[in-house]
Amino acid sequence: MKDRKYICVLLLEAAALLCAGVLHIQFSGVLFRSAAPFEQLGQALRTLSLSSEAGNTAAVALYVLLGLVPCAAYVLLRLCKKACRIDLLLPGLSVLLYLVLYYAVNPGLLGLAASESAKWMPGAVFYSALFGYLALRALHAYAAADAGRLYQGLLRLLGLLAVIFVYAVFGKYFEELLSSIQALREMRPQMGYRMGTRPYVSSLSLTWSYVFLVLQFIVRALPYVLDLLIIRLAVLFVRELQKDRYSDGAVLAAARLAGCCAKALAATVVTGVIFNILQLAAGNRLYQVHITVTVPVASVLFVVAVLLAVRYIQEAQSLKQDNDLFI
Repeated sequence: MKDRKYICVLLLEAAALLCAGVLHIQFSGVLFRSAAPFEQLGQALRTLSLSSEAGNTAAVALYVLLGLVPCAAYVLLRLCKKACRIDLLLPGLSVLLYLVLYYAVNPGLLGLAASESAKWMPGAVFYSALFGYLALRALHAYAAADAGRLYQGLLRLLGLLAVIFVYAVFGKYFEELLSSIQALREMRPQMGYRMGTRPYVSSLSLTWSYVFLVLQFIVRALPYVLDLLIIRLAVLFVRELQKDRYSDGAVLAAARLAGCCAKALAATVVTGVIFNILQLAAGNRLYQVHITVTVPVASVLFVVAVLLAVRYIQEAQSLKQDNDLFI
C-alpha cells in the first residue's frame, strides 16, 4: 500500500474512533466486552433453535459448519502444500470453537458468578488462541525467510503497529477521557455537601478537574503519537536497507531513527514527571488525581538496541569502504 493511501486509512480510522467516542457508541466496548461476533452468533443460533423444529435442525447444521471452519482452513493449506507443523493447531481450534459457540448459545451455563462476563468470555478465549496461532504461524513463516521477505514482514508489522497506536489514542484513551468527564459531571450533585473539609463545590470549581483530565489524556496519548513518528522513520530506514545496507542513506536514516527514539523517550518521561508535579501543586482543587510512577525499562532497552544497530551499520559501512579502497 502506498504511503498516501495508508495515511488516509489511518486518518479514517482516527475519524471513525473520534465519532464513535463523541456519539457514545463505545466502539472498544462493543468489540472487547462482547467479543463480537460470538455473542451475536450465539443469540442468532439460540433464536433459530427455539423457533421451530426445522429451525432447530438448521441451527444445529450451522453450528457444525461454523465449528469446522478452522479444519477447513487446515485442509485448504494441505491442498495448497503450504501447511506446516504449526497448522496442526487448527483442528484444536475447531474443538475450541465448538465449545465457545456452545457457551455463546447457552451463556447461563457459565454460572451466576460470571453472568456479567458471560457475553465476552467465550469469544475472548477463542481470540486469545487464534492470535496465538497466527503469531506462531508468522514466526514459522519468517524463521527461514530471506532478507527480502523479512523486510516485507517488518514493514507489515510496522503498519499493524501504526493501526494499533491510532486506536490507542483516538479509541481507548479518548473514550476514557469522555467517560471520566461524564463521571465527574454525574458526581456534581453529590458535591453539594461538604466532602471532608471542602466547602460547597460549584460548577466553576470543576474546571480544574476538567483541565487535568484533558492533560492526562495528552500525557497518556503522547507516547503513542511519538511512536507513530518513530514508525514512519523506521519504515524509511527499512526501505533504505532494502536498497543498500551500506549506503549513506541507510546510515543517515538509522541515525535519524535513533535520535527520534531518544528524544521520544525523554519527552515521555519529562511530560509524565511534569504532570505529576502539576497535580501535586493543584491537589486541593482536584477531585480526581492520577499519579503514575513509570519505569521505562523496555523503552530504554529499545533505544539502546537501535543505537547499537546504528553503530553496527556505521562500522559495516566503514569496513566496506576500506575494503573497496584496498581492492
